[in-house]
Amino acid sequence: MLLILAVIVVLLVTFATIEQFVWFWMNILEFGELFIRPIYFEFLSGLILATIAFFRIDFKNRRSLFWWAIRLLLRFLRKEGIEAIPLSYIDFKTFKMTIGKFTAWQITKVIVGLIFFRNMTFGMTIYSIMQGWEIGIENIWKIFSLPFITPPMDLTYAKMNVIPLVPSLTLIITPILRAIEIRLIVLVILTQLLRIITPSIEELKGKSLQIFWRISIIEALIALGLLWMMIRLFFSSFIDYNTKILIVALAILSGLFAFFSYLDGIRKKFLFNITLRLILLRILTIFIIILMASSIIAIQNSIADARKVEWRGPYIAQQIAVNRYLAELDDIKEIPYDFGVKPIPLERIPAYIAMHKELLSKIRLWDWQAAFAKLKPEIGLIPYIDFQDSDILRFEDNIYWSASMKPILPITVRPEDRWYAQHLVYTHVPAGFLILDAHTGTIVETEKFFQQRRVYYGEGGLFSETWGAFPVNRKKSDELGGFFYNGEGGIDISPPLSWFFDSVFFWSYMNEKIHVLRYRDVYDRMKLLFPYFEYQFEGKNIDILPVTDGKNTYWLMPLIIRLNGDNIPWSNGNPLMRLVGYALIDIYHGKIQIIILGNDYFSELFKKAYSEYVTTEVPDWLKNQLRYPEELFEWKVNMYNFFHVTDPATFIVAKEFFEVPKGLDTYYVIAKPPGFEKFEYIGLLSLELRGAGGRNLAGYMVVRNDYENFGEMIFYKVDIESPTKLLGPTAVLEAMEKNPDFAKLKTLLREPRVGDIIFYRIGDHDVYFIPVYTAGTSGVVAELGTIVTVGAAFTGKYYVGLGNTVEESFKSFLTQLIGLEAPSPIEGIGKEQRLKNILKIFKDKGLLVVEPKAIYPTISFQEGEASYISEDQWNIVEGLVNSFIKTWGKDIDKILMWTENSKVNFGILINVKGIIELHYISISLEG
Repeated sequence: MLLILAVIVVLLVTFATIEQFVWFWMNILEFGELFIRPIYFEFLSGLILATIAFFRIDFKNRRSLFWWAIRLLLRFLRKEGIEAIPLSYIDFKTFKMTIGKFTAWQITKVIVGLIFFRNMTFGMTIYSIMQGWEIGIENIWKIFSLPFITPPMDLTYAKMNVIPLVPSLTLIITPILRAIEIRLIVLVILTQLLRIITPSIEELKGKSLQIFWRISIIEALIALGLLWMMIRLFFSSFIDYNTKILIVALAILSGLFAFFSYLDGIRKKFLFNITLRLILLRILTIFIIILMASSIIAIQNSIADARKVEWRGPYIAQQIAVNRYLAELDDIKEIPYDFGVKPIPLERIPAYIAMHKELLSKIRLWDWQAAFAKLKPEIGLIPYIDFQDSDILRFEDNIYWSASMKPILPITVRPEDRWYAQHLVYTHVPAGFLILDAHTGTIVETEKFFQQRRVYYGEGGLFSETWGAFPVNRKKSDELGGFFYNGEGGIDISPPLSWFFDSVFFWSYMNEKIHVLRYRDVYDRMKLLFPYFEYQFEGKNIDILPVTDGKNTYWLMPLIIRLNGDNIPWSNGNPLMRLVGYALIDIYHGKIQIIILGNDYFSELFKKAYSEYVTTEVPDWLKNQLRYPEELFEWKVNMYNFFHVTDPATFIVAKEFFEVPKGLDTYYVIAKPPGFEKFEYIGLLSLELRGAGGRNLAGYMVVRNDYENFGEMIFYKVDIESPTKLLGPTAVLEAMEKNPDFAKLKTLLREPRVGDIIFYRIGDHDVYFIPVYTAGTSGVVAELGTIVTVGAAFTGKYYVGLGNTVEESFKSFLTQLIGLEAPSPIEGIGKEQRLKNILKIFKDKGLLVVEPKAIYPTISFQEGEASYISEDQWNIVEGLVNSFIKTWGKDIDKILMWTENSKVNFGILINVKGIIELHYISISLEG
C-alpha cells in the first residue's frame, strides 16, 4: 500500500514538474526575450545578493552548519542512539570540510539563495550600471554625516544632501543591507552560537567546562550586533537630535564589548576564578554608558518639549522636504481661491446661461450606479457574459461611462462539458463594451467609438481563470458565433508538447497542432512580462481604460513604480511612487506597447534596460484619451494633506492638515476651474481641514488630463480666515435636504436616490450639481427625477435651485442671488463707445458687420440676450458674442446688425432645406 502511494506521489510530482517546464518553454517561444529579461535580472540580483548572504570565505576552518547537522543526524539514525555517536561528531569546532566540498557547498548555497534573493529592480540596476548608466553611488558616503549635523530650518539641506542619494538608497543599498543582515544572522550568529552550545571532545570526556572563550564569543556577537544597529541608524527613515547620541552610545558599547571579548579570549582560566568585582565592574561600566546616553536623550527631549520649533523644527523641515520629493509635491501649483458669489440681474440670466451653455451641456449627471441600471438590460439574458468594470472615458470633449465585460461559464453547463466549454467555446466576448453618455444618460452606439469590440484579452472571468484554444487546421469553429480567431496572440503547439500541456489533447487531438491563448487576463500578462510595476492598490486591481486608434482597441494600463523608502533619511517609511508611463495592450492580438512619460530616475533606468521595447512618443490619437491614474492621484493627495505644510512650526502643531471627506472619491469631469482658458478633462478631489468641527472645504485638488498639461496638479486653497466658506459635500447635502422645494418634490418622487455631488465653477459661480434619480416601474433607478444646484460659497445663507435640466436648475440658483448687489453705471464710456467695443469682437474674428434695410426670415431664434450698461457686464457680453460666433459663425464672413429701440441685434441667416432661419443675439445698451 505504501509503495503504491509513493508511486502516485512520484507521478504527480513528475507531471507537475513537466507541466511547469512546458509552460516555461511555451513562454520562451511566445514572448522571447521579454519573458527572459526579468528572469535574467532575478538571476543577476540573486547571484550578487545570495553571495553576500550565504557565501563563506573562511576557507581555513571550512565549517558548515547544515552538513554538520546532517552528519550528526545520519549517524544518530544509523547507530540507534546518541551513545554510539563518536565524540568528534558532536564537537562542531572540529567539523571541517574538504576544500572541494566546501567550495561546492558555497556555490550550491548561492544557487539555492537565488530563489530567496530575487530582486528584479536591483538586477535591472546592476545590468544598467554595467551598460554605462550612472546612479550616483559615489555620493552615498554623505549619509554618514547627516546625524552629526544640525540642519537649517529650511528645506534646502535635504534637497542638497539626501535627495541626490535616493536612487542609490532605493535601488542598491536597501537590498544589500538586507542581504548583509541575513549573513550576520546565518553565517555569524548561528554559527558562533552553535560553537558555544556544543561541547568540545575534551569536555565530553569529562574535562571541566571551558567558559572564557564562550563568554568571549558572546561578547563579540553583542559587539557585532551593536555595531550593526549603529550602522542601521545612518539609514534610518527618521533622524533627529537624539540619533547622534544613540550612534555614539552604540559605538562605545560595541567597542567595550569587543574589548571584553578580547580580554576573555586570551584568558586560560575557568569560571570559578572570575572575581565578582570584575563582573560588577563590567556591568557598572555598561550601566553608566547606558545611563549617560538615556539621561542625555531624556534631557534633550525635555528641552525639545518646551522649545519644539527650535529643536525639532530643523528635522521636521527635512522630513517635509524628503516627503515632498517622494510624492512630487513641489510640482503642485497652489492658487488662492477666489470665491464667486456675484449675483446676475434677472434680465441678464438667460444671456449668462447661454454664454456657458456648452459647459453646462457637459455636466456629469449620471453616476455609475444609475448608469449600470440603464446598461444592465443591454446584456439581457445572455448567460455567458457579465460586467467586469466601469470607467469614465473622454471622447470629443464629452465624457461617457464605459462598461467592459468578461466571459463567464454559464451555470447550465454540465460538469462533463466544462472543459470543452471553457477552453474551446467561451474564448472571448463578442461585443466587449457598452457606452452611456454621462450627461444625458443615453446609451450610445459603441461602434461610434470602438470599431474593434471583440475582446480576447481582458480582465476577470474566464480570462483570468483559464486558457482558450482551438485546432490550427479547423474547418469549423466551436467559438462563440462560429468565429474564427485570426489574431497574433497565442502560440501553436504540436504533439507531443500539446499532450503535456493538457492530456485531453492527447486523447482528443492526438495528431493535431493546437493554437493556445494563455495569459488572457491583461494583469497576468503584464505581471509576467513587466513585473516591476504596481498592479494592485489596497487589494484592488489598478484601473485600466479602453482606448482606440479608430480601428483597433487597446487597454490603457498605467505603469506605476513603488520603491521602498525605509532606508531614506527623513522619509518616515513612506515609499517613492512615480508614473513611469502606460502600457497599451491590444484586446484582440494581446500585443503590448510601452510608452514612457516619466522623467525620474527609475524611468531613465527602465528606458536603459528596455531601450528596444519602449517609446517616449505618445500617438496623436491617444493624447485626447489619456487619464491620470486615480490611484496615484489619491496617494499624492494623501501625502499632500500633510506635507503641503512647509513651515515646521505649523507642521508641529498640526493645525492645518487636510483630509478627504469621508466616502468621497476622485471625480473625472469636463470643467473649467479658475484660471483655465477653456474647459478641460480633469480629475477633482475635495479636501477638508483635518479635525475641524465644520464641514467646509479647505480647497480642492485638480489633476489635468489634456496631453499638453498632463499630470499637472493644482490646489485651489481657501484662506482659513476667509469670511466666505466653501461648503463641503456633507454641508451641501444638508442644505439640499432643508430646502422646502426639494422636501416637497422628494415626497412626489418614487424611491429617490441622490447621485454624485460634484463641484463646478460656472463662470463666476461656484456650485454643486446634484442629480436625484427616481425608480422606474421595476423599482430600478433609471430616470432623473430632478437636478439640484447648490451654491458652494457660503456667507450665512444657502442658495438652492431645482430644475429638470441643468440649465433650469442653474437658472433657479441664479435667481436666488438677485438683490445682493446693484450694478454701477459705467463712467466715461458712452453708448457709442460701448457699441464700438462690441463691433471690435466681430472685427477681430474677421467678420464684416453689415446693416441691411430689411430682413425677411421664415423663422427666427434668439440665442441669447445681455445688457451692457454697467461696468461689470462687459465679460458677460464678450462671452455671449464669442459663444454666438463659435456656435453659428462657422463658414460665414458677415454678420447682420439692426437696432430695435435700445437694443442692438446681431444675427446670421441660414438656409435649412429651403427654410430661411435667423439666429441672433440682443444686447441692450441703455437701462
